[in-house]
Amino acid sequence: MSDIETIKKTIPYLGEKMCLFLNIESGRSNELLDNFVVESKLSGHNNEISIISFYNTKKVLLGKACLKYSLEQRDKLQLESTILSVLKSNNIVCPVVIDSVLDTIDSPSILMEVVSGTLASDLLLNPLTAESVLDTIQAHESILKDNLGALQAVNEVIDLEKEIDFEKKLIDYFEKFAPHFKIMSSFNFFNNYLNDFNIIKRSIVTDRSADNIFIGENNKIIMIDFSTLRIGTQFDNWIQFIDDPRVKFSCSKEELKKLFFRKNNLPKSILDFYYVASVYTNLLQGIFTYKKNPELSMQYINNANDAFEKFNKKKGVLIDISH
Repeated sequence: MSDIETIKKTIPYLGEKMCLFLNIESGRSNELLDNFVVESKLSGHNNEISIISFYNTKKVLLGKACLKYSLEQRDKLQLESTILSVLKSNNIVCPVVIDSVLDTIDSPSILMEVVSGTLASDLLLNPLTAESVLDTIQAHESILKDNLGALQAVNEVIDLEKEIDFEKKLIDYFEKFAPHFKIMSSFNFFNNYLNDFNIIKRSIVTDRSADNIFIGENNKIIMIDFSTLRIGTQFDNWIQFIDDPRVKFSCSKEELKKLFFRKNNLPKSILDFYYVASVYTNLLQGIFTYKKNPELSMQYINNANDAFEKFNKKKGVLIDISH
């Protein structure tokens, strides 16, 4: 099914809320079927995203919306809809869900407001802006953790007490998504560090790469894409942001790491846990971007190798990408 066919199949189900959003009379949503234009399209790991302009029969623009849909990821869309509702109810700036169709058609969908602002990856970010991003990330983490019950009702795999076999998980991911990478060392250190509750505070982790962060007027931070969610270390979201090869900073990543430790009052004695989290997070990003963007994937794997060297305190790589 083409994107246009999917959108046309979805619009009638969005009905009344869509009419309200576009400020047209109730029951007129079918008029939009021949009067919309897909302005842009983005393919994600789990879904498709289209920015759509809606017009009336006289070709006057009624408004724009973001339609996110997937043929296979119904649960992830349901989870994202729940997360956005939770964040919005706690006065967090985030995309408003106009309506969702999750149970009645073959292509589950969420219709959201279009976010305005500039992508973080398109800017040179100074430490002050980076700190604002960190504050927003941590506000999200706190709210989502406080609402863990609602999230678990949608996604039963979210379990703060569950011990994870990170070694097996990563090896399975490499075999499935990036079989050409050569693993040069044991992965068993991940289990020792990432399952240590005495040192690492586990957090709700979403995808906070720079392409999911917008900077609006007055340095307002707006984040999108909450379709992936897991339990991880307190470092993971921050590492995703500062280690994204697409983002540019006017300061060093070392300064951004120190910013995180200072704001969270963390001792230097847990630096190894930070480096292990960095290795893990960058490996995940490298694996999941490998088929779509091999060059970006290699940059993530290089980040992982750099963090592994700092953790290991000697020369060496974890993943060989030289072949």
